[in-house]
Amino acid sequence: NIQCVLVVGGFAESPLLIKHLCGKIDQTRCRVIRPKNPGLSILKGALMYGQNPKKITTRISKYTYGTDVCTPFDSSKHPERLKIIIGGKEMCNKIFSKMISVGEQVMLGQVIQKTYFPSSPEQTATS
Repeated sequence: NIQCVLVVGGFAESPLLIKHLCGKIDQTRCRVIRPKNPGLSILKGALMYGQNPKKITTRISKYTYGTDVCTPFDSSKHPERLKIIIGGKEMCNKIFSKMISVGEQVMLGQVIQKTYFPSSPEQTATS
């Protein structure tokens, strides 16, 4: 459902890249646009942001961020190799707890907060 690809930055000055990109995209449904000085577009954007940081109100996450956690073991969801015993309870180790997904929109100044608890009363650190 992409209608336009805007190509900027140093690589956008490469005729080979543009030719390859145009060959891969159905240009009847999607246009490839390259500004006159694509390498300067990044610099101009950085300068505009430096002069007025409030111009950019949201960012799109390039990666998925999170951490690994222990949760109660559930044989219908978790592989047996991740089962550990903590305080006599079956727990599942190394389960990914997602905070932000790739492609997710994050507002400027937005705080993403999750609360985690120790796996056992003896736990004094995380890694």
